[in-house]
Amino acid sequence: MRTRKGFWLRTALAGLGSLLIILPLLLVVFGSLKNPAEASELNLNLPSQWMWSNYKTVFIEGRLLNGFKNSIIVTASTVAITILAGSMCAYFLARRQGRWVQYLFFFFFAGMIAPPSMIPTIKLLQNLQISGQFFGLILFMSALNLPFTIFIMSGFVRSLSRELDEAATIDGAGSFYTFRRIIFPLLKPSIATVTIFVAMSAWNDFLNTLYIISDSGKWTLPFSVYNFVSQYGTQWHYVFADLLLVMLPMLIVYLFLQRYIIEGMTAGSVKG
Repeated sequence: MRTRKGFWLRTALAGLGSLLIILPLLLVVFGSLKNPAEASELNLNLPSQWMWSNYKTVFIEGRLLNGFKNSIIVTASTVAITILAGSMCAYFLARRQGRWVQYLFFFFFAGMIAPPSMIPTIKLLQNLQISGQFFGLILFMSALNLPFTIFIMSGFVRSLSRELDEAATIDGAGSFYTFRRIIFPLLKPSIATVTIFVAMSAWNDFLNTLYIISDSGKWTLPFSVYNFVSQYGTQWHYVFADLLLVMLPMLIVYLFLQRYIIEGMTAGSVKG
């Protein structure tokens, strides 16, 4: 009886928590399809007329195409570099022994806590002649996300049996071959987790891009939203449509990868 009550209590709390996310999202979705008068009421009523033309207006007037292109370049490159470098570093830290390896792991872990210092970073990028370029921003965003990536992946690598490495060594495989052909394919759940968090971080970044990129032609989607809201801030139907278009790619990425995260929580692997 007590177990049944606990189940219904957890279900009710989960339902209330879901409403905190679903209701604001529905407000944005319905508001983006309303006319100006209905959208200004900021309620959850269905539109009297579905204004799909709002999205076309926002896409053209907000100049989202250039923002989408820039955001895709920065986000995809940041995710690729972070996963590649982070997975190799995590494999090294998880398989090596020694006090200095522990110090190195805590050094990376400290990167999750310590805030970035922008003035030395900008000066370094200027000395490397990559300030104001996508490459400089991508390297900076990758460095910001590497500590989290290493922390997540190193724990996952430790859960994989060392017998996999030993068997590969007996067959004559080197460390890099073992990582590339055996370990890396097994990291799919952790890669999915890291992809979601790193992609959201890079996609939604505003301040770091503002500091590093001065050319408005290279600004990402958050700047498009900022400029659009500054111009159409009182026209809620356009604002909601703009926000939804910007959120949509990350929602698709999450929906596509969430099942891999669940697999990572439940899938069994040989323990070392």
